Amino acid sequence: MKKLLSLLLISGFAFGAQAQDKKFQIGLVLGPTFNWAKIQTSEIERNGIGTGFTIGIGGNYLFNENIGLASGVQFDLESFKINYGSNATSTTPSGRVFYGYNDTDILKYDDETDVVEGLDTAKVMELTTRKFKGKYVTVPIFLKFQTNMIGKFKYYGKFGLRTSFLVGSRFDDEGYDATFTGGNYVRTGTATHTLRADMKPVTLLKGLTPIRTAVGIYGGAEWNFTGSTFLYMEAGFNYGITPSMQITSGHLVNQVSDAAAGSAYETGNFTRMALDIKNNPQHIFEVKVGLLF
Repeated sequence: MKKLLSLLLISGFAFGAQAQDKKFQIGLVLGPTFNWAKIQTSEIERNGIGTGFTIGIGGNYLFNENIGLASGVQFDLESFKINYGSNATSTTPSGRVFYGYNDTDILKYDDETDVVEGLDTAKVMELTTRKFKGKYVTVPIFLKFQTNMIGKFKYYGKFGLRTSFLVGSRFDDEGYDATFTGGNYVRTGTATHTLRADMKPVTLLKGLTPIRTAVGIYGGAEWNFTGSTFLYMEAGFNYGITPSMQITSGHLVNQVSDAAAGSAYETGNFTRMALDIKNNPQHIFEVKVGLLF
């Protein structure tokens, strides 16, 4: 993270050195974020509101005194929780969710062959709650509409796209120890609720989508507290339009029982498939404080 922040600072200073007129403004920005996924399936449910933190470089290019383009590069750390399988009681999911693992590596599940690659049958987890921990590089591109100076302040609104690129992900998984026996995934009889921290899939897709995009609208104010330097604060809502989590999982197995309603899950015959959670856009509320030079 230190290397990335150094790169952002160097890029910002280089850009600022080329900006000889005040059509350009550039500076540092940071602040908290709050996120929640729009769930459109009964297979999972949202567990509370996720949180995050962003830091990076923000800047403006002004076409005239009142209209400009706002952009930058931000480094985002985000987390949120999702309930799976038997733990998602409010939406009555149809099955239970399992995966195979080796140490902190989550193994690939092949939906066509119904095989977890490299599975040690004793190393299986029944997943009930997952805390996603994602790292993103975010590039916001907004049109900015601002007032003329009113005393030492100017006020503005922004509208545009907030696009994030996944650079890393880890999971803190809660659930039960299980095994693969008799052709089915079965919770260990003596299993107690357990936590496995910093798990990561070995698959190409890491549980979170590589790119996500949201439409954002922001409002804020800039305070000219000295010379050409401005301190600003803004808040905005970003409406997610692309999935935040991988729609069809490459490692989670959804095992469904055909037992009649009201019967014990274990009494039925089972079918298995890769967990499909459909489109699940993530909405983000963001508050930022920054400096512009």
